[in-house]
Amino acid sequence: MNYGQVSEYLSRAEAFGSIPGLSRIARLTDELENPQRGMPFVHIAGTNGKGSTAAYISEMLRAAGYRTGLYTSPYIRGFGERVRVNGEVASEDGIAETMTDVIEASERIIKVGGMPPTVFEMITAMGFLYFRRQNCDITVLEVGLGGRLDATNIIDPPLAAVLTRIGLDHTELLGQTVAEIAAEKAGIIKPGCAAVLMRQSAEAEDTVSAICGAENVPLFRADAGVARLRSIATDGICFDWENYEGLETGMTGLFQIQNAVTATRTAQVLEKLGWAIDESAVRAGLKKARCAGRLEILSEKPIFLTDGAHNPQGAAALAESLSVLFPGKKFLFVIGVLADKDYRGILAETLPFAKRVYAVTPPVKRALSAFALKEETAAISAVPAEAFDTPEAGIFAALNAAGKDDVICAFGSLYQIAGIRAFFGKTAD
Repeated sequence: MNYGQVSEYLSRAEAFGSIPGLSRIARLTDELENPQRGMPFVHIAGTNGKGSTAAYISEMLRAAGYRTGLYTSPYIRGFGERVRVNGEVASEDGIAETMTDVIEASERIIKVGGMPPTVFEMITAMGFLYFRRQNCDITVLEVGLGGRLDATNIIDPPLAAVLTRIGLDHTELLGQTVAEIAAEKAGIIKPGCAAVLMRQSAEAEDTVSAICGAENVPLFRADAGVARLRSIATDGICFDWENYEGLETGMTGLFQIQNAVTATRTAQVLEKLGWAIDESAVRAGLKKARCAGRLEILSEKPIFLTDGAHNPQGAAALAESLSVLFPGKKFLFVIGVLADKDYRGILAETLPFAKRVYAVTPPVKRALSAFALKEETAAISAVPAEAFDTPEAGIFAALNAAGKDDVICAFGSLYQIAGIRAFFGKTAD
Protein backbone atom coordinates (compact mmCIF):
# COMPACT_ATOMS: atom_id res chain seq x y z
CA MET A 1 0.00 0.00 0.00
CA ASN A 2 1.15 3.55 -0.67
CA TYR A 3 0.70 6.48 1.71
CA GLY A 4 -2.58 7.58 0.14
CA GLN A 5 -4.06 4.09 0.41
CA VAL A 6 -2.94 3.85 4.04
CA SER A 7 -4.56 7.21 4.84
CA GLU A 8 -7.79 6.11 3.15
CA TYR A 9 -7.83 2.85 5.11
CA LEU A 10 -7.33 4.68 8.41
CA SER A 11 -10.10 7.13 7.56
CA ARG A 12 -12.49 4.22 7.08
CA ALA A 13 -11.27 2.56 10.27
CA GLU A 14 -12.17 5.67 12.28
CA ALA A 15 -15.74 4.32 12.22
CA PHE A 16 -14.66 1.86 14.94
CA GLY A 17 -14.16 4.86 17.25
CA SER A 18 -11.94 5.09 20.31
CA ILE A 19 -12.44 2.29 22.83
CA PRO A 20 -10.33 2.09 26.02
CA GLY A 21 -8.69 -1.24 26.74
CA LEU A 22 -5.58 -3.26 26.03
CA SER A 23 -7.02 -6.47 24.57
CA ARG A 24 -7.07 -5.26 20.95
CA ILE A 25 -3.58 -3.72 20.98
CA ALA A 26 -2.28 -6.87 22.70
CA ARG A 27 -3.74 -9.04 19.96
CA LEU A 28 -2.34 -6.74 17.26
CA THR A 29 1.18 -6.57 18.71
CA ASP A 30 1.14 -10.35 19.18
CA GLU A 31 0.35 -10.67 15.47
CA LEU A 32 3.35 -8.40 14.76
CA GLU A 33 5.63 -10.47 17.05
CA ASN A 34 5.58 -7.81 19.79
CA PRO A 35 8.02 -5.24 18.44
CA GLN A 36 7.70 -3.26 21.70
CA ARG A 37 9.15 -6.05 23.84
CA GLY A 38 12.60 -5.41 25.21
CA MET A 39 12.70 -1.80 23.98
CA PRO A 40 13.69 0.87 26.55
CA PHE A 41 10.94 3.47 27.02
CA VAL A 42 10.27 6.64 28.94
CA HIS A 43 6.48 6.69 29.30
CA ILE A 44 4.71 10.03 29.87
CA ALA A 45 1.13 10.68 31.02
CA GLY A 46 -0.71 13.74 32.32
CA THR A 47 -3.39 16.28 31.50
CA ASN A 48 -1.11 19.16 30.52
CA GLY A 49 2.58 19.38 29.64
CA LYS A 50 3.09 15.89 28.18
CA GLY A 51 4.16 17.07 24.73
CA SER A 52 6.68 19.66 25.88
CA THR A 53 8.13 17.35 28.54
CA ALA A 54 8.48 14.58 25.97
CA ALA A 55 10.24 16.97 23.58
CA TYR A 56 12.71 18.07 26.27
CA ILE A 57 13.55 14.49 27.28
CA SER A 58 13.92 13.41 23.66
CA GLU A 59 16.33 16.23 22.89
CA MET A 60 18.37 15.53 26.04
CA LEU A 61 18.77 11.91 24.97
CA ARG A 62 19.73 12.96 21.45
CA ALA A 63 22.28 15.42 22.82
CA ALA A 64 23.73 12.57 24.88
CA GLY A 65 24.29 10.62 21.67
CA TYR A 66 21.41 8.14 21.79
CA ARG A 67 19.32 7.26 18.75
CA THR A 68 15.98 8.38 20.12
CA GLY A 69 12.43 7.61 19.09
CA LEU A 70 9.61 10.00 19.97
CA TYR A 71 5.93 9.08 19.90
CA THR A 72 3.50 11.93 20.57
CA SER A 73 -0.23 12.57 20.47
CA PRO A 74 -2.11 14.33 19.01
CA TYR A 75 -0.57 15.53 15.79
CA ILE A 76 -0.79 19.00 14.24
CA ARG A 77 -0.72 18.32 10.48
CA GLY A 78 -0.66 14.56 9.86
CA PHE A 79 -0.53 11.35 11.89
CA GLY A 80 3.03 10.69 10.73
CA GLU A 81 4.21 13.48 13.05
CA ARG A 82 3.54 11.14 15.93
CA VAL A 83 6.54 9.03 14.97
CA ARG A 84 10.01 10.61 14.90
CA VAL A 85 13.53 9.27 15.10
CA ASN A 86 16.27 11.70 16.11
CA GLY A 87 13.88 14.56 15.41
CA GLU A 88 12.99 13.43 11.90
CA VAL A 89 9.34 12.76 11.12
CA ALA A 90 8.80 9.34 9.61
CA SER A 91 8.72 9.62 5.81
CA GLU A 92 5.54 8.86 3.89
CA ASP A 93 7.25 5.83 2.36
CA GLY A 94 8.39 4.65 5.78
CA ILE A 95 4.89 5.09 7.20
CA ALA A 96 3.30 3.31 4.26
CA GLU A 97 5.68 0.35 4.47
CA THR A 98 5.30 -0.09 8.21
CA MET A 99 1.57 0.60 8.32
CA THR A 100 0.98 -1.89 5.53
CA ASP A 101 2.33 -4.61 7.82
CA VAL A 102 0.06 -3.37 10.63
CA ILE A 103 -3.00 -3.27 8.37
CA GLU A 104 -2.32 -6.77 7.08
CA ALA A 105 -2.02 -7.99 10.68
CA SER A 106 -5.28 -6.23 11.54
CA GLU A 107 -7.03 -7.86 8.58
CA ARG A 108 -5.84 -11.29 9.69
CA ILE A 109 -7.34 -10.67 13.13
CA ILE A 110 -10.66 -9.54 11.66
CA LYS A 111 -10.73 -12.53 9.29
CA VAL A 112 -10.75 -14.99 12.19
CA GLY A 113 -13.45 -13.05 14.05
CA GLY A 114 -11.27 -10.87 16.25
CA MET A 115 -12.14 -7.32 17.27
CA PRO A 116 -10.80 -4.75 14.80
CA PRO A 117 -8.13 -2.48 16.29
CA THR A 118 -8.89 1.23 16.53
CA VAL A 119 -6.98 3.78 14.46
CA PHE A 120 -4.95 4.89 17.48
CA GLU A 121 -4.06 1.29 18.25
CA MET A 122 -2.88 0.72 14.69
CA ILE A 123 -0.79 3.90 14.71
CA THR A 124 0.69 2.94 18.08
CA ALA A 125 1.61 -0.51 16.79
CA MET A 126 3.08 1.10 13.69
CA GLY A 127 5.20 3.30 15.95
CA PHE A 128 6.54 0.33 17.88
CA LEU A 129 7.40 -1.47 14.65
CA TYR A 130 9.01 1.62 13.13
CA PHE A 131 11.18 2.30 16.19
CA ARG A 132 12.27 -1.33 16.22
CA ARG A 133 13.26 -1.26 12.57
CA GLN A 134 15.06 2.06 13.04
CA ASN A 135 17.20 0.51 15.79
CA CYS A 136 16.34 3.16 18.36
CA ASP A 137 18.37 3.03 21.56
CA ILE A 138 15.46 4.43 23.56
CA THR A 139 11.98 5.83 22.87
CA VAL A 140 10.03 8.60 24.59
CA LEU A 141 6.40 7.51 24.53
CA GLU A 142 3.52 9.91 25.17
CA VAL A 143 0.17 8.52 26.29
CA GLY A 144 -2.81 9.26 24.06
CA LEU A 145 -5.60 9.35 26.66
CA GLY A 146 -5.48 8.48 30.33
CA GLY A 147 -2.82 5.86 30.93
CA ARG A 148 -4.00 2.58 32.44
CA LEU A 149 -6.08 1.56 29.43
CA ASP A 150 -4.23 3.55 26.77
CA ALA A 151 -2.79 1.54 23.88
CA THR A 152 0.74 2.73 24.69
CA ASN A 153 0.50 0.94 28.04
CA ILE A 154 0.99 -2.43 26.35
CA ILE A 155 4.73 -1.94 26.87
CA ASP A 156 6.73 -3.77 29.55
CA PRO A 157 7.77 -1.66 32.55
CA PRO A 158 9.44 1.48 31.20
CA LEU A 159 12.68 2.85 32.54
CA ALA A 160 10.70 5.80 33.90
CA ALA A 161 6.98 6.55 34.14
CA VAL A 162 6.59 10.33 34.09
CA LEU A 163 3.48 12.12 35.35
CA THR A 164 2.98 15.75 34.33
CA ARG A 165 0.22 18.10 35.52
CA ILE A 166 -3.06 16.27 36.23
CA GLY A 167 -6.43 18.01 36.14
CA LEU A 168 -10.08 17.54 35.22
CA ASP A 169 -10.33 16.57 31.56
CA HIS A 170 -12.03 13.67 29.75
CA THR A 171 -14.07 13.16 32.92
CA GLU A 172 -16.59 11.01 31.06
CA LEU A 173 -13.84 8.40 30.58
CA LEU A 174 -11.29 8.94 33.35
CA GLY A 175 -13.31 9.92 36.42
CA GLN A 176 -15.03 12.84 38.08
CA THR A 177 -12.29 13.82 40.55
CA VAL A 178 -8.60 14.65 40.29
CA ALA A 179 -7.83 11.58 42.42
CA GLU A 180 -9.73 9.27 40.07
CA ILE A 181 -8.05 10.77 37.00
CA ALA A 182 -4.63 10.59 38.68
CA ALA A 183 -5.18 6.90 39.37
CA GLU A 184 -5.96 6.28 35.71
CA LYS A 185 -2.90 8.19 34.53
CA ALA A 186 -0.68 6.52 37.11
CA GLY A 187 -1.67 3.20 35.54
CA ILE A 188 1.53 3.50 33.50
CA ILE A 189 3.49 2.88 36.71
CA LYS A 190 4.59 -0.75 36.86
CA PRO A 191 6.87 -2.73 39.20
CA GLY A 192 10.42 -2.47 37.94
CA CYS A 193 10.26 1.13 36.72
CA ALA A 194 11.01 4.47 38.39
CA ALA A 195 8.34 7.17 38.63
CA VAL A 196 8.81 10.91 38.15
CA LEU A 197 6.06 13.25 39.35
CA MET A 198 5.66 16.93 38.54
CA ARG A 199 4.76 19.02 41.58
CA GLN A 200 0.99 19.60 41.67
CA SER A 201 -2.15 19.32 43.77
CA ALA A 202 -2.02 17.32 46.99
CA GLU A 203 -4.92 15.20 45.72
CA ALA A 204 -2.96 14.07 42.66
CA GLU A 205 0.35 13.70 44.49
CA ASP A 206 -1.16 11.61 47.28
CA THR A 207 -2.81 9.29 44.75
CA VAL A 208 0.38 8.76 42.74
CA SER A 209 2.46 8.32 45.89
CA ALA A 210 0.09 5.63 47.19
CA ILE A 211 0.24 3.75 43.88
CA CYS A 212 4.05 3.88 43.88
CA GLY A 213 4.06 2.53 47.42
CA ALA A 214 1.71 -0.31 46.50
CA GLU A 215 3.82 -1.23 43.45
CA ASN A 216 7.14 -0.80 45.31
CA VAL A 217 8.22 1.80 42.73
CA PRO A 218 10.65 4.57 43.71
CA LEU A 219 9.11 8.03 43.31
CA PHE A 220 11.18 11.06 42.29
CA ARG A 221 9.48 14.44 42.64
CA ALA A 222 10.13 17.33 40.28
CA ASP A 223 9.46 20.52 42.22
CA ALA A 224 9.47 23.61 40.04
CA GLY A 225 8.34 25.64 43.06
CA VAL A 226 11.97 26.05 44.11
CA ALA A 227 13.03 27.32 40.66
CA ARG A 228 14.03 30.97 40.32
CA LEU A 229 13.06 32.79 37.13
CA ARG A 230 15.86 34.89 35.69
CA SER A 231 14.18 36.11 32.52
CA ILE A 232 11.28 35.40 30.21
CA ALA A 233 10.81 36.46 26.59
CA THR A 234 8.85 35.31 23.57
CA ASP A 235 11.75 33.06 22.49
CA GLY A 236 12.36 31.27 25.78
CA ILE A 237 13.03 31.45 29.49
CA CYS A 238 16.07 31.32 31.77
CA PHE A 239 15.89 29.97 35.32
CA ASP A 240 17.85 28.38 38.15
CA TRP A 241 16.83 25.08 39.74
CA GLU A 242 18.56 23.12 42.47
CA ASN A 243 22.25 22.89 41.46
CA TYR A 244 21.64 24.13 37.92
CA GLU A 245 22.18 27.82 37.21
CA GLY A 246 20.98 29.58 34.09
CA LEU A 247 19.00 26.77 32.47
CA GLU A 248 17.56 28.04 29.18
CA THR A 249 14.64 26.77 27.13
CA GLY A 250 13.74 27.41 23.52
CA MET A 251 10.03 27.48 24.42
CA THR A 252 8.38 30.21 26.44
CA GLY A 253 5.69 30.44 29.11
CA LEU A 254 5.96 30.07 32.87
CA PHE A 255 4.49 26.58 32.57
CA GLN A 256 7.61 25.55 30.63
CA ILE A 257 9.60 25.77 33.86
CA GLN A 258 7.49 22.91 35.25
CA ASN A 259 7.96 20.86 32.09
CA ALA A 260 11.69 21.56 31.93
CA VAL A 261 12.20 20.67 35.60
CA THR A 262 10.28 17.42 35.15
CA ALA A 263 12.37 16.53 32.11
CA THR A 264 15.58 17.36 33.98
CA ARG A 265 14.58 15.18 36.93
CA THR A 266 13.83 12.37 34.48
CA ALA A 267 17.29 12.76 32.95
CA GLN A 268 18.79 12.46 36.44
CA VAL A 269 16.80 9.27 37.04
CA LEU A 270 17.95 7.81 33.71
CA GLU A 271 21.54 8.67 34.61
CA LYS A 272 21.14 6.72 37.86
CA LEU A 273 20.01 3.80 35.72
CA GLY A 274 23.20 3.90 33.67
CA TRP A 275 22.27 6.20 30.78
CA ALA A 276 25.04 8.73 30.11
CA ILE A 277 23.16 12.03 30.23
CA ASP A 278 25.44 14.71 31.62
CA GLU A 279 24.66 18.34 32.39
CA SER A 280 25.70 19.52 28.94
CA ALA A 281 23.14 17.17 27.37
CA VAL A 282 20.45 18.44 29.74
CA ARG A 283 21.19 22.05 28.84
CA ALA A 284 21.38 21.35 25.11
CA GLY A 285 18.10 19.43 25.17
CA LEU A 286 16.22 22.17 26.99
CA LYS A 287 17.52 24.78 24.59
CA LYS A 288 16.80 22.85 21.39
CA ALA A 289 13.38 21.34 22.10
CA ARG A 290 10.36 22.79 20.28
CA CYS A 291 6.65 21.97 20.19
CA ALA A 292 4.47 23.52 17.52
CA GLY A 293 1.57 25.47 18.98
CA ARG A 294 2.89 25.79 22.53
CA LEU A 295 2.81 29.56 23.06
CA GLU A 296 4.51 29.83 19.69
CA ILE A 297 5.13 33.25 18.19
CA LEU A 298 4.12 33.37 14.53
CA SER A 299 4.41 37.08 13.76
CA GLU A 300 6.19 40.10 15.21
CA LYS A 301 4.22 43.00 13.70
CA PRO A 302 1.77 42.74 15.28
CA ILE A 303 2.80 40.10 17.77
CA PHE A 304 0.75 36.98 17.10
CA LEU A 305 1.03 33.87 19.26
CA THR A 306 -0.79 30.55 19.21
CA ASP A 307 -1.26 28.00 21.96
CA GLY A 308 -3.04 24.69 22.45
CA ALA A 309 -4.71 25.59 25.77
CA HIS A 310 -7.83 23.43 25.48
CA ASN A 311 -8.90 23.02 29.10
CA PRO A 312 -9.21 25.39 32.09
CA GLN A 313 -5.87 24.33 33.53
CA GLY A 314 -4.07 25.07 30.27
CA ALA A 315 -6.00 28.33 29.85
CA ALA A 316 -4.98 29.48 33.32
CA ALA A 317 -1.33 28.73 32.54
CA LEU A 318 -1.62 30.61 29.24
CA ALA A 319 -3.17 33.66 30.90
CA GLU A 320 -0.48 33.71 33.58
CA SER A 321 2.31 33.54 31.01
CA LEU A 322 0.79 36.25 28.80
CA SER A 323 0.43 38.57 31.78
CA VAL A 324 4.11 38.10 32.64
CA LEU A 325 5.32 38.43 29.04
CA PHE A 326 3.17 41.51 28.40
CA PRO A 327 2.44 43.10 31.80
CA GLY A 328 -0.67 45.25 32.03
CA LYS A 329 -1.82 44.47 28.50
CA LYS A 330 -5.21 43.28 27.27
CA PHE A 331 -5.21 40.87 24.32
CA LEU A 332 -7.06 40.20 21.11
CA PHE A 333 -8.07 36.55 21.51
CA VAL A 334 -8.89 34.23 18.62
CA ILE A 335 -10.62 31.32 20.37
CA GLY A 336 -11.84 28.01 18.96
CA VAL A 337 -12.87 25.11 21.20
CA LEU A 338 -14.49 21.69 21.09
CA ALA A 339 -18.03 21.18 22.30
CA ASP A 340 -17.01 18.37 24.69
CA LYS A 341 -14.46 20.54 26.52
CA ASP A 342 -15.06 22.78 29.53
CA TYR A 343 -15.22 25.90 27.37
CA ARG A 344 -16.91 27.92 30.11
CA GLY A 345 -13.93 27.20 32.35
CA ILE A 346 -11.56 28.20 29.54
CA LEU A 347 -13.39 31.50 29.06
CA ALA A 348 -13.46 32.19 32.81
CA GLU A 349 -9.66 31.93 32.95
CA THR A 350 -8.93 34.08 29.89
CA LEU A 351 -11.65 36.70 29.42
CA PRO A 352 -10.33 38.93 32.26
CA PHE A 353 -7.30 39.48 30.03
CA ALA A 354 -9.25 40.07 26.80
CA LYS A 355 -9.63 43.32 24.89
CA ARG A 356 -11.71 41.66 22.18
CA VAL A 357 -12.68 38.08 21.28
CA TYR A 358 -12.79 36.56 17.80
CA ALA A 359 -14.70 33.30 18.22
CA VAL A 360 -13.97 30.72 15.52
CA THR A 361 -15.07 27.21 14.62
CA PRO A 362 -12.21 24.65 14.59
CA PRO A 363 -12.14 22.33 11.54
CA VAL A 364 -13.45 19.21 13.28
CA LYS A 365 -16.88 17.64 13.83
CA ARG A 366 -16.61 17.98 17.61
CA ALA A 367 -16.19 21.75 17.38
CA LEU A 368 -18.35 24.20 19.29
CA SER A 369 -19.69 26.66 16.73
CA ALA A 370 -18.22 30.13 16.77
CA PHE A 371 -21.69 31.59 17.25
CA ALA A 372 -22.32 29.44 20.32
CA LEU A 373 -18.93 30.45 21.71
CA LYS A 374 -19.76 34.12 21.11
CA GLU A 375 -22.98 33.68 23.09
CA GLU A 376 -21.09 32.00 25.93
CA THR A 377 -18.63 34.89 25.95
CA ALA A 378 -21.44 37.45 26.14
CA ALA A 379 -23.07 35.54 29.01
CA ILE A 380 -20.07 35.95 31.31
CA SER A 381 -18.27 39.09 30.08
CA ALA A 382 -18.85 42.50 28.52
CA VAL A 383 -15.78 42.02 26.29
CA PRO A 384 -16.75 42.66 22.63
CA ALA A 385 -16.95 39.44 20.63
CA GLU A 386 -17.42 38.47 16.98
CA ALA A 387 -18.00 35.06 15.39
CA PHE A 388 -16.31 33.60 12.30
CA ASP A 389 -16.83 30.31 10.50
CA THR A 390 -13.12 29.51 10.26
CA PRO A 391 -9.96 30.24 12.27
CA GLU A 392 -8.46 31.91 9.19
CA ALA A 393 -11.36 34.38 8.96
CA GLY A 394 -11.00 35.23 12.63
CA ILE A 395 -7.26 35.74 12.27
CA PHE A 396 -7.75 38.03 9.29
CA ALA A 397 -10.24 40.15 11.21
CA ALA A 398 -7.99 40.34 14.28
CA LEU A 399 -4.99 41.38 12.20
CA ASN A 400 -7.02 44.09 10.46
CA ALA A 401 -8.24 45.47 13.77
CA ALA A 402 -4.91 45.29 15.63
CA GLY A 403 -3.02 48.45 16.43
CA LYS A 404 0.75 48.58 16.42
CA ASP A 405 0.94 47.83 20.15
CA ASP A 406 -1.69 45.08 20.22
CA VAL A 407 -0.90 41.44 20.92
CA ILE A 408 -3.02 38.69 19.35
CA CYS A 409 -3.20 35.19 20.78
CA ALA A 410 -5.06 32.31 19.11
CA PHE A 411 -5.75 29.35 21.37
CA GLY A 412 -8.05 26.44 22.11
CA SER A 413 -8.37 23.27 20.09
CA LEU A 414 -5.21 21.63 18.81
CA TYR A 415 -7.11 20.80 15.63
CA GLN A 416 -6.94 24.40 14.49
CA ILE A 417 -3.21 24.93 15.02
CA ALA A 418 -2.15 23.52 11.65
CA GLY A 419 -4.36 26.02 9.81
CA ILE A 420 -3.23 28.88 12.02
CA ARG A 421 0.44 28.08 11.44
CA ALA A 422 -0.18 27.66 7.70
CA PHE A 423 -1.80 31.11 7.61
CA PHE A 424 1.61 32.51 8.58
CA GLY A 425 3.55 30.22 6.25
CA LYS A 426 4.60 27.78 8.97
CA THR A 427 4.27 24.33 7.44
CA ALA A 428 6.98 22.57 9.46
CA ASP A 429 8.12 22.51 13.08
